[in-house]
Amino acid sequence: MYRFERLVNAIDPELAEHGRRTGRLACDIAERMHLDSEDIADLDQAAFLHDIGKLFIPRTILDKPGPLDANEWAELRHHPRMGYQLVTGEVSEKVARIVLTHHERFDGTGYPQGLSGTQVPIEARILQVADAFDAITSDRPYQPALPVAYALNEMRRCSGSQFDPDVVDAIMALAGRAKWVLARFGQFEERLAEVAV
Repeated sequence: MYRFERLVNAIDPELAEHGRRTGRLACDIAERMHLDSEDIADLDQAAFLHDIGKLFIPRTILDKPGPLDANEWAELRHHPRMGYQLVTGEVSEKVARIVLTHHERFDGTGYPQGLSGTQVPIEARILQVADAFDAITSDRPYQPALPVAYALNEMRRCSGSQFDPDVVDAIMALAGRAKWVLARFGQFEERLAEVAV
């Protein structure tokens, strides 16, 4: 794991930071859902590694400021399998499988295998929510950071399709705690209570 951490930090520090932020959020959700400590440790490791396959995707695709075309999307969708192939044999099979399945969707329309519901490991279902939440609330080449309240509304809107409803319920419960929002995001946003359950 240490070798991978050094690799990602050296090649793409922003990707490394995204992995760390996503891991902290995923572990908070997992604790809220009462996963055991071993599962949470596996999730934390997988969260840091989940996008490692993007190291093999051209920067022109990753940094493109506008929408991707069909060919670019097809190439980007290879990153979970590439990441899985890279980490297999270096981490536990469970951690590698979370990396592989982090873009599967609850409704079965994700990739690379089209898994649905509980076919997707619970850790990967948690990682999906944490990953999307961090992507929405962080600056990206194609969009500036959006408010926490907006991200929560997206989680709710996609509950049952992209995301496991139980995981969405867990992040909503966390977001209803002002201290958690302060600790994770550094400020309490206006109207957050209106969107939190």
